[in-house]
Amino acid sequence: MSIEIREEVLKWPNSFYDRGKKEGIEEGIEQGERKAKEQFARKLLQKGMGHAEISELTGLSDKEIIKLEDQNG
Repeated sequence: MSIEIREEVLKWPNSFYDRGKKEGIEEGIEQGERKAKEQFARKLLQKGMGHAEISELTGLSDKEIIKLEDQNG
């Protein structure tokens, strides 16, 4: 095996690790943004705001807002 090929092969585990780490960070950011939207929607529901307005402000669907409403009791 040539030195160039060997060096490329040795980089593979790092590239897989880096890609996994990046995907994990992106997924974590998305989950955090989702939680923030849901918390905001819950507060708006408590204030008596309608589903259409909440959907417009948060980007959540009516179905998602109903689910949050049901969870709050």
